[in-house]
Amino acid sequence: MNILESARVAIRAIWSNKMRSVLTMLGIIIGISSVITVFTLGKGGRTAIGQEFESFGVARVFLGMNWSENPQSGDIMNHADIDALERTFSDEIFAISPRYTTSGEISMNRKNENVYVSGVNEQYNKIERNEIIKGRYLIESDINAAREVALIDSSMAMELFGRLDVLGERITVRTRNRNISLLVVGVFEEKKGLVSNLGIDDPPRYVYIPISAAERIFGIGDQIYGIDMNLQPDVDVQSVLDRMKSMVERRHRNSGEEKYRGYSAESEMETVGRITGIISAVVSSIAAISLVVGGIGVMNIMLVSVTERTREIGIRKAIGARRRDILLQFLVEAVIISGMGGIIGTAFGIGISFAISAFIKIPPGISISTIMIAWLFSAGVGIFFGIYPANKAAKLDPIEALRYE
Repeated sequence: MNILESARVAIRAIWSNKMRSVLTMLGIIIGISSVITVFTLGKGGRTAIGQEFESFGVARVFLGMNWSENPQSGDIMNHADIDALERTFSDEIFAISPRYTTSGEISMNRKNENVYVSGVNEQYNKIERNEIIKGRYLIESDINAAREVALIDSSMAMELFGRLDVLGERITVRTRNRNISLLVVGVFEEKKGLVSNLGIDDPPRYVYIPISAAERIFGIGDQIYGIDMNLQPDVDVQSVLDRMKSMVERRHRNSGEEKYRGYSAESEMETVGRITGIISAVVSSIAAISLVVGGIGVMNIMLVSVTERTREIGIRKAIGARRRDILLQFLVEAVIISGMGGIIGTAFGIGISFAISAFIKIPPGISISTIMIAWLFSAGVGIFFGIYPANKAAKLDPIEALRYE
């Protein structure tokens, strides 16, 4: 008996027990669809995270104070440090800006909303790229004159004034038990990233003002608590950041003390990539357990099939069927059951992946390699769990099999 004949016999046997065959496939279907969904969403999630970091700026770095080390007033960075960084790393720095951020409240739609007030300079839009849809960004004269002007996002403009053209309007932010009146000079497009798409939390609301105005309003003087930078695309980000940190330590005579911390988007992206990879692997392993359960179901049904068809096996052997013919017949049947479950599971997995991806707004990461692995895995399950029942059938003594009722 060749493989084609074995396949025809197997299909007839499966068709004659349709309900039992479908229930047997169910474990394989659930397992394959789960694995494909996890792999697809994992790949799509990593792509979405990569896009988030690209919009954030892969070459973006932050140098700030390490408050856990209780820095003294002489340790805190100042504008002279920024000037020194610009001079020393002029070939590596694309844009640099001090940043001071504090929380506040603003009344919108008859309720108080939390906002962050960030003092930055005119270069900050080359670091945190915001699309200006009305008005302008902060300019050098705003910084030099310490003007109390502000940029707000489009949703804030709509909630406060019911329109986007709000240039020249004033907003009042309550922070540190005082009210700050700010003149709106620009409106930028609100960003909605992966977190807000997932509905986990509302994105933070920012109001940008000149750093010089923030220094005067909040009384921080020349102190710089954090420096944002965007480096040139061809530099070794971590190496440059380490050298910057060392230079600031030397300037404040505390080399060897961890008074400053440096962060890079590149290292954060690598960390997030490793974490999502581990999560995908763990969840995939859990999903694979259902494949093992499905395989055990295949083996169980095949053992039942062998028992039911003992007399048929005896007749086949009596008319000349060899041991390997019987072995092939039942092995092919197990593989077909698993393979059909794999195909149906793949279709379900792709459908579920597209539905979830559309809901959480991430690109589906469907790949041919994932589908091929799923199919090969399902066929492998059929072979692995079908060997024992097929071997048992092949070993049956034809005389005993013919006597079986």
